[in-house]
Parts: sequence; C-alpha cells; structure tokens
Amino acid sequence: MFRWRRRSPDELYREGRRLDLLGHELPSVSLFEQAAVAGHGPACNELGKQRIRAGKTIEGLQWLRRAADAGVPEAALNLAAVHTRRGQLAKATELRARAEPGLRAAAEAGDLTAALALRRLYRDRGDTEQADAVVTAAEARADASATPDAWCGLGALLDDAGRPGDARPWWRRAAEAGHAESMYLLGLLLHDERDPEGLHWLEQAARHDNAYAMGSLAQLALAAGDERAGERWLRRAARAGFSGAMNNLAVLHSERGERAEAERWYQRAVDAGDPQAEHHLRTLREASGV
Repeated sequence: MFRWRRRSPDELYREGRRLDLLGHELPSVSLFEQAAVAGHGPACNELGKQRIRAGKTIEGLQWLRRAADAGVPEAALNLAAVHTRRGQLAKATELRARAEPGLRAAAEAGDLTAALALRRLYRDRGDTEQADAVVTAAEARADASATPDAWCGLGALLDDAGRPGDARPWWRRAAEAGHAESMYLLGLLLHDERDPEGLHWLEQAARHDNAYAMGSLAQLALAAGDERAGERWLRRAARAGFSGAMNNLAVLHSERGERAEAERWYQRAVDAGDPQAEHHLRTLREASGV
C-alpha cells in the first residue's frame, strides 16, 4: 500500500528555490512558508525577500530577522539593505559586519551564491580589492566545479563583476547541459548583444519551463507587434505562477477595454505578490467608479 511521505523542511526549501529560480513565484511561496514555519532559516530568508518585493515590508522584515537569528548571513545582508534605504546607516553597517564572516566561510567552501553576496558587500563598502579577490578565488576553483548549478553561479558572479564576456562560456556550458536558468541568462545576454542566438536560448529556456523566459518572449513578441504570440506567452508564464506576467496580461486586457478580465488578472497578480499590481488594480477600479 502506498504511504505518503511528508517532505522535510529542507526538501520543501529546495523545491521552492528551484521553482522560484524558474519564475514560478506563486507555488514557491507556499513551499517557503511551510519550511519557514518549521524553522528553516534559509526558507525564512527567501520568504522575507518575497514579502518585501510584494510590498509587505513589516512581515518581510520579521521573516528576515528570524533567518538572521537562525544564522543565515544573507538575511543579515538583506536586512542591511532595508536599513540603508531607510537611512539607518549605522544599523546597516552593523548588519553587514554580522553577515561578513558567514558569507566569507561559505564562499571559501565553494558556495557561489554566498560569493556573489560577499562581492556585493565589499563593493558597497568601497573595498574593490577584496571584491575582486572573491571573483578571483571563485575562478581558481572553477575546474573543480562539475555541476551546471556551479557553472551558472560562476557566470552570475562574473556578470555581476562587469565581465559578461567571461560569464558567457559558463552559462553556455550549463545551458548545453540542460540548465534552464542558464539558458535564460545566456539568452538575455546574447539578446542584449544583438546576437540572434539569444532568441533560440530564450525559447529553449521556455521549453524547460522557465517562466521568466516566457515573459521575455512575450515582451519581444508584443514589441514586434505580434499581440497573439505575446498573449500566448504571457498566459503560459502566468499559469506557471509568474506574478509579472499576470500583471502584464492584465495591462493587455485593460488596453483592450476588457475591464473584467483586467481586474481578474490584476487581482491574481496582487495575490501572487507583484508590487505594481495593487496600484494598477486600484487605478482601474477608481476609473470604473468601483
């Protein structure tokens, strides 16, 4: 007899991260919530970031504080960013100092997400020498990186350091190995360079269920005047849970004068956490006298 097994908080978090990186924002929220409620620090951090992006700053800060208290250095860095925006510079400096040792240890252990965060910490502090050293150290370990996730992470680090030309071969290597996020990043990079191969990789990423790529293809189609293809890609991305696509689909309906459909998609975008959708929905209702 089949017996259903409850997923562990770490399994929930990892699946949430996988979906979130593909642009499946809505389903990832539920997974992060379940893991965060169980006390999983990295899930608290991701949930906090999502809440802040959705305009729910107070709730987001609560989750980030829980993550920081659980020893997640990136959460302290995310809290520092919020305090910086508020002009609370002393608190931001304190939080960055709190984050630095953990990020450094993780980066030295080969965690490229931590390396990216550490490079940005040094950059924001004006320490370009140490920021460059983080990238150099990651490149020195590149030969030992045997997974598409690692190749993608190294590409992201190099691109963030202003070296897209060096990022390209790593993203290509990961993309050719079937890594959907790398297909998307490579596609964007090539498209920005006016390389027609960019469209190929965006289409490949979309076929691998990357909702961000679907959204990009929608924008390209709409810019080219192909509203039918644009709407088709937006619907695919929205069904995957990409809040930005829900908002853009609502905009499309609003421009056609299809108020009921526009309101429905704006509401779905609000529920999925799109930061612009609530304002758009309010404007639409006010214009309709609702």
